[in-house]
Amino acid sequence: MTREDRQRWDRRYQEPHYQGEREPFPLIVQYAQPSACGGAGENPLALDLACGLGHNALWLARQGYRVVAVDGSLTALRRGSEAACQHGLSSAVLFVLADLDHFRPPADCFSLICVIRFLSREMFPAIRAALRPGGLLIYASLNWRCAENRPDIAPKYLLAPGELLEAFSDYEIILYDEEGELSSLVACKPGSAGRGGWAV
Repeated sequence: MTREDRQRWDRRYQEPHYQGEREPFPLIVQYAQPSACGGAGENPLALDLACGLGHNALWLARQGYRVVAVDGSLTALRRGSEAACQHGLSSAVLFVLADLDHFRPPADCFSLICVIRFLSREMFPAIRAALRPGGLLIYASLNWRCAENRPDIAPKYLLAPGELLEAFSDYEIILYDEEGELSSLVACKPGSAGRGGWAV
Protein backbone atom coordinates (compact mmCIF):
# COMPACT_ATOMS: atom_id res chain seq x y z
CA MET A 1 0.00 0.00 0.00
CA THR A 2 1.70 3.16 -1.16
CA ARG A 3 1.87 6.39 0.78
CA GLU A 4 -0.36 7.95 -1.88
CA ASP A 5 -2.96 5.20 -1.34
CA ARG A 6 -3.01 5.84 2.41
CA GLN A 7 -3.30 9.59 1.91
CA ARG A 8 -6.12 9.15 -0.62
CA TRP A 9 -8.14 7.00 1.77
CA ASP A 10 -7.40 9.30 4.71
CA ARG A 11 -8.70 12.26 2.70
CA ARG A 12 -11.87 10.36 1.87
CA TYR A 13 -12.50 9.37 5.47
CA GLN A 14 -11.77 12.93 6.67
CA GLU A 15 -14.73 14.26 4.72
CA PRO A 16 -17.25 15.21 7.45
CA HIS A 17 -20.23 13.60 5.74
CA TYR A 18 -18.51 10.49 4.43
CA GLN A 19 -20.13 7.43 5.99
CA GLY A 20 -19.06 4.66 3.63
CA GLU A 21 -21.22 1.60 4.14
CA ARG A 22 -23.35 2.54 7.14
CA GLU A 23 -24.89 -0.91 7.53
CA PRO A 24 -23.10 -4.24 7.82
CA PHE A 25 -22.61 -6.13 4.57
CA PRO A 26 -25.72 -8.30 3.93
CA LEU A 27 -23.83 -11.60 3.66
CA ILE A 28 -22.25 -10.98 7.06
CA VAL A 29 -25.66 -10.44 8.62
CA GLN A 30 -27.00 -13.54 6.88
CA TYR A 31 -24.18 -15.98 7.59
CA ALA A 32 -21.90 -14.74 10.38
CA GLN A 33 -23.82 -15.87 13.43
CA PRO A 34 -21.36 -17.06 16.12
CA SER A 35 -22.76 -20.59 15.84
CA ALA A 36 -21.77 -20.74 12.14
CA CYS A 37 -18.82 -22.84 10.93
CA GLY A 38 -16.07 -22.65 13.53
CA GLY A 39 -17.84 -20.04 15.63
CA ALA A 40 -18.88 -22.39 18.39
CA GLY A 41 -17.77 -21.46 21.85
CA GLU A 42 -17.70 -18.28 23.83
CA ASN A 43 -16.84 -15.03 22.04
CA PRO A 44 -15.23 -16.42 18.88
CA LEU A 45 -12.52 -14.34 17.24
CA ALA A 46 -13.14 -12.62 13.90
CA LEU A 47 -10.91 -10.72 11.49
CA ASP A 48 -12.36 -7.81 9.50
CA LEU A 49 -9.74 -7.15 6.84
CA ALA A 50 -9.81 -3.68 5.24
CA CYS A 51 -12.46 -2.70 7.76
CA GLY A 52 -12.88 0.96 6.75
CA LEU A 53 -15.05 2.73 9.31
CA GLY A 54 -15.74 -0.55 11.07
CA HIS A 55 -19.45 -1.05 10.42
CA ASN A 56 -19.00 -4.79 9.92
CA ALA A 57 -16.69 -5.08 12.92
CA LEU A 58 -19.14 -3.32 15.22
CA TRP A 59 -22.00 -5.51 14.04
CA LEU A 60 -19.93 -8.62 14.69
CA ALA A 61 -19.05 -7.37 18.16
CA ARG A 62 -22.75 -6.92 18.92
CA GLN A 63 -23.27 -10.58 18.02
CA GLY A 64 -20.69 -11.69 20.56
CA TYR A 65 -17.51 -11.84 18.49
CA ARG A 66 -14.19 -10.41 19.53
CA VAL A 67 -12.98 -8.63 16.41
CA VAL A 68 -9.61 -7.61 15.03
CA ALA A 69 -10.39 -4.82 12.56
CA VAL A 70 -7.50 -3.97 10.23
CA ASP A 71 -7.16 -1.08 7.79
CA GLY A 72 -4.52 1.11 6.19
CA SER A 73 -6.24 4.40 7.01
CA LEU A 74 -5.57 5.87 10.43
CA THR A 75 -8.47 8.28 9.96
CA ALA A 76 -10.90 5.42 9.33
CA LEU A 77 -9.66 3.52 12.37
CA ARG A 78 -9.99 6.55 14.61
CA ARG A 79 -13.59 7.03 13.47
CA GLY A 80 -14.28 3.35 13.95
CA SER A 81 -12.77 3.41 17.43
CA GLU A 82 -14.89 6.43 18.35
CA ALA A 83 -18.02 4.62 17.17
CA ALA A 84 -17.05 1.54 19.18
CA CYS A 85 -16.70 3.68 22.31
CA GLN A 86 -20.06 5.36 21.70
CA HIS A 87 -21.76 1.96 21.47
CA GLY A 88 -19.95 0.38 24.41
CA LEU A 89 -18.00 -2.01 22.18
CA SER A 90 -14.44 -0.76 22.63
CA SER A 91 -13.43 -3.84 24.61
CA ALA A 92 -14.67 -6.17 21.88
CA VAL A 93 -12.97 -4.59 18.84
CA LEU A 94 -9.23 -4.18 18.41
CA PHE A 95 -8.50 -1.65 15.64
CA VAL A 96 -5.15 -2.26 13.94
CA LEU A 97 -3.33 0.07 11.53
CA ALA A 98 -1.42 -1.93 8.92
CA ASP A 99 -0.06 -1.76 5.41
CA LEU A 100 -2.54 -4.07 3.70
CA ASP A 101 0.01 -5.03 1.06
CA HIS A 102 2.24 -6.56 3.71
CA PHE A 103 -0.02 -7.39 6.67
CA ARG A 104 -0.22 -11.10 7.43
CA PRO A 105 -2.62 -12.27 10.15
CA PRO A 106 -1.47 -14.93 12.62
CA ALA A 107 -2.03 -18.53 11.54
CA ASP A 108 -4.84 -20.77 12.79
CA CYS A 109 -6.42 -18.02 14.87
CA PHE A 110 -9.77 -16.82 13.53
CA SER A 111 -13.19 -18.47 13.52
CA LEU A 112 -14.41 -15.92 10.97
CA ILE A 113 -12.64 -13.80 8.37
CA CYS A 114 -14.51 -11.22 6.33
CA VAL A 115 -13.02 -9.24 3.45
CA ILE A 116 -15.39 -6.77 1.81
CA ARG A 117 -14.45 -4.66 -1.22
CA PHE A 118 -10.72 -5.30 -0.92
CA LEU A 119 -8.56 -7.46 -3.14
CA SER A 120 -5.02 -8.62 -2.56
CA ARG A 121 -4.31 -11.90 -4.31
CA GLU A 122 -0.99 -12.10 -2.50
CA MET A 123 -2.91 -12.32 0.77
CA PHE A 124 -5.00 -15.36 -0.22
CA PRO A 125 -2.49 -17.86 1.29
CA ALA A 126 -2.30 -15.86 4.53
CA ILE A 127 -6.10 -15.72 4.77
CA ARG A 128 -6.25 -19.48 4.29
CA ALA A 129 -3.63 -19.98 6.99
CA ALA A 130 -5.26 -17.58 9.46
CA LEU A 131 -8.70 -19.22 9.36
CA ARG A 132 -9.15 -22.08 11.80
CA PRO A 133 -10.37 -25.47 10.58
CA GLY A 134 -14.15 -25.26 10.33
CA GLY A 135 -13.96 -21.46 10.22
CA LEU A 136 -16.08 -19.26 7.99
CA LEU A 137 -14.79 -17.02 5.19
CA ILE A 138 -16.94 -14.21 3.76
CA TYR A 139 -15.27 -12.50 0.81
CA ALA A 140 -16.79 -10.01 -1.63
CA SER A 141 -14.90 -7.73 -3.99
CA LEU A 142 -15.29 -5.92 -7.28
CA ASN A 143 -15.04 -7.99 -10.44
CA TRP A 144 -14.28 -7.53 -14.15
CA ARG A 145 -17.70 -6.07 -14.91
CA CYS A 146 -16.73 -2.82 -13.17
CA ALA A 147 -14.35 -2.03 -16.01
CA GLU A 148 -17.31 -1.64 -18.37
CA ASN A 149 -18.53 1.45 -16.52
CA ARG A 150 -15.33 2.48 -14.71
CA PRO A 151 -12.40 1.91 -17.08
CA ASP A 152 -10.11 3.87 -14.75
CA ILE A 153 -9.99 0.94 -12.28
CA ALA A 154 -6.77 -1.04 -12.67
CA PRO A 155 -7.33 -4.72 -13.54
CA LYS A 156 -5.33 -5.82 -10.48
CA TYR A 157 -8.20 -4.58 -8.31
CA LEU A 158 -10.84 -6.60 -10.19
CA LEU A 159 -11.57 -10.30 -9.81
CA ALA A 160 -11.66 -12.38 -12.99
CA PRO A 161 -14.58 -14.74 -13.71
CA GLY A 162 -14.45 -17.65 -11.26
CA GLU A 163 -11.23 -16.42 -9.67
CA LEU A 164 -12.47 -16.20 -6.10
CA LEU A 165 -14.14 -19.60 -6.33
CA GLU A 166 -10.97 -21.16 -7.69
CA ALA A 167 -8.81 -19.61 -4.95
CA PHE A 168 -10.86 -21.38 -2.26
CA SER A 169 -12.09 -24.36 -4.27
CA ASP A 170 -11.13 -26.87 -1.56
CA TYR A 171 -13.42 -25.13 0.95
CA GLU A 172 -17.03 -26.13 1.59
CA ILE A 173 -18.78 -23.58 -0.63
CA ILE A 174 -21.96 -22.23 0.94
CA LEU A 175 -22.56 -19.43 -1.56
CA TYR A 176 -20.86 -18.14 -4.67
CA ASP A 177 -22.21 -15.33 -6.80
CA GLU A 178 -20.77 -13.10 -9.50
CA GLU A 179 -23.89 -11.89 -11.26
CA GLY A 180 -23.29 -8.17 -10.65
CA GLU A 181 -20.13 -6.13 -10.17
CA LEU A 182 -19.27 -7.99 -6.96
CA SER A 183 -17.98 -11.53 -6.75
CA SER A 184 -19.11 -12.98 -3.42
CA LEU A 185 -18.04 -16.12 -1.60
CA VAL A 186 -19.18 -17.69 1.66
CA ALA A 187 -17.26 -20.84 2.52
CA CYS A 188 -16.10 -23.02 5.40
CA LYS A 189 -12.52 -24.18 5.77
CA PRO A 190 -12.28 -27.97 5.89
CA GLY A 191 -11.73 -29.51 9.29
CA SER A 192 -13.27 -29.54 12.73
CA ALA A 193 -14.73 -26.37 14.18
CA GLY A 194 -12.56 -24.78 16.82
CA ARG A 195 -12.69 -21.94 19.30
CA GLY A 196 -10.94 -18.71 18.44
CA GLY A 197 -8.36 -17.24 20.80
CA TRP A 198 -7.40 -13.64 21.52
CA ALA A 199 -3.66 -14.15 21.14
CA VAL A 200 -2.97 -12.18 17.98
